[in-house]
Amino acid sequence: MKIFAEIQDVLLTFEQREHNGTKLLYLDREPLDYEFLTLGNNRFSLILNQASTLLQIVQENDLYHIHIEGEYFAIRVEDEHMRALRELVAHSAVTQGEHTIRAPIPGLISRILVAEGQKIDAGDPLIILEAMKMENEIRSENEGTIKNVLVDEGKPVDKDQPLLIIAPESDVK
Repeated sequence: MKIFAEIQDVLLTFEQREHNGTKLLYLDREPLDYEFLTLGNNRFSLILNQASTLLQIVQENDLYHIHIEGEYFAIRVEDEHMRALRELVAHSAVTQGEHTIRAPIPGLISRILVAEGQKIDAGDPLIILEAMKMENEIRSENEGTIKNVLVDEGKPVDKDQPLLIIAPESDVK
């Protein structure tokens, strides 16, 4: 089974196989020597090629919020079927109407990097959200214009709370 992991616009394709009851993981047809240990409280140890790294992972549907050595990554993980389905739905959703950016986790709005009326591209940084003593950069998934900023710097937000509304270019006059 193929597994797709999208990390900051980089797509990695893994293949999971089973041999004599042992699960094997391949990246670009190269086997990975790994062990993944659960430590509790959303903390894990990843041993990859005999090097150990501590991770904090919070799963939200097919999106994983991962903190590794002071850095934050939002990683989308999908199998082949779910990837094809999401791409179909995303294509129709992105081409129509407004898009609301929501807080992926609860936290404090540290900085707002955009203003109402500002044009943005896919991947542009929008907000810095402080959570779990880390700064998390929330980026735009598509291009458009900031229609509304719904939060203030220095204020706490809940998970799934709307932060911004982005209007597609075709809706902006």
